Amino acid sequence: LGSSNSFLPFGCCSAQVCLVVGLMAALLGLVIALAPATSTGIVASGLPYSLPAAFEGTWEGVPQMSVAGPWSQPFRFSISKTPLGDYFFEDNLRFDTDSATYRSWQRTYFSHESGRLLHCPGPRNHSLRIQSMMKLRNHPEPGEKRITFCLEKWEGYDILEHPFPFETLNCYSEAEGMGCACFNWTMALSSSGDTMHYEVAFAAAPGFPRSKHMVVSFTRVGGPPPADFEMPGEDGRSFTCEYGGRDGHLVNRSGCPFVYPYPGEASPASLPPRSSIYPHCYVLNKEVGLVLEWSVDTSNSLLHAQVSAWAPFGDETYVALGFRPLGGASSDLARSLGTGREQRFGMRGADMVLGHKKGIRNMFAQLYTGPPEVDDSLNITDGMVTFVDGRIVLQFTRPLVGGRLHARHGINASITSDVSDMIGPLVVGMSAASPGAMARVVVGGR
Repeated sequence: LGSSNSFLPFGCCSAQVCLVVGLMAALLGLVIALAPATSTGIVASGLPYSLPAAFEGTWEGVPQMSVAGPWSQPFRFSISKTPLGDYFFEDNLRFDTDSATYRSWQRTYFSHESGRLLHCPGPRNHSLRIQSMMKLRNHPEPGEKRITFCLEKWEGYDILEHPFPFETLNCYSEAEGMGCACFNWTMALSSSGDTMHYEVAFAAAPGFPRSKHMVVSFTRVGGPPPADFEMPGEDGRSFTCEYGGRDGHLVNRSGCPFVYPYPGEASPASLPPRSSIYPHCYVLNKEVGLVLEWSVDTSNSLLHAQVSAWAPFGDETYVALGFRPLGGASSDLARSLGTGREQRFGMRGADMVLGHKKGIRNMFAQLYTGPPEVDDSLNITDGMVTFVDGRIVLQFTRPLVGGRLHARHGINASITSDVSDMIGPLVVGMSAASPGAMARVVVGGR
């Protein structure tokens, strides 16, 4: 069994695997045999370090391998360049999650002057200062598709406090490059630059593959988040992790995936500036600029929502969003009420909020396919529909428990439950005087 030191979690852990991570933290030495990562020596140079621009961006993937095994939910990672040329790495970015979903995170600072990567995994004890330090192994060319960071000891480094086989395997030697045999973090882009292989590996017994710590196949989901700050600690020379402040909390990038442009590109026309009112947001379709934004007021059991999109039919455009509190349920009760999993690929059982030029209309989908009917079971407040800069914007507030199931059957099913689902949003052009005649649907989804 390896050291129980919780050094370099690099993505642990999600809610589903947190218990497993606690049990597995002592098993970092348990090797899963895969092909060894390659590395070369760290090149010493007085030149500034710069990463190829294609690595900048926001990435998402489900890890195939970690200290706790495969994941069941996304792992998000970003690389951003600061105005002074340094870089900021983050992972377990908070998009549509609350603070309980991810119980660990990473904040990593890369100095362009020294090439050092200063890593602060959280949460940690406030008394800890420097967690780890790596160094870029060489000066990559602007178009290079592969970068590797290797372990570097700092002044005062105590080998007894860190879980590396310095003596038993002599990993901190020049054989593979100083420190590369102890720790090797490699990121490799595809030829298109749209996907990235991300691998964190530790040492290996002679003649055997490395111990794999984290392996992810990422897809680019957006450009780099803003990183408008200077390198902490005198450009890293006196850097320490601030677990009592800057580095002691979950990274909060709540906002739309795709909201930031790729490096060198302007913001896509379909992506308007994100509203600061709502902490959560998803771009559901970039082509038509379909954006869902929301906040949950748990103390008052309310959902505040906004749906917006380009209005391709002018003020004849309308949008609609449906809620099914028991949409994923397989119970006899759900089936008897005309909802549940049997209706998953239809509309039946949805309380609908429709916004058009004359205001908001409450509806209910009684049919699997076909027009919904007018129904006021769902209590909507603060409703508003506006047409701004060629877009239609629907805003409203609804209770977490409400709609026809509650009003007619007294069922207190919440839209925040794990069997709830949503239908839409839809962007539609009216072909008749009534918004009930749904025609010319541009985009929909669930």
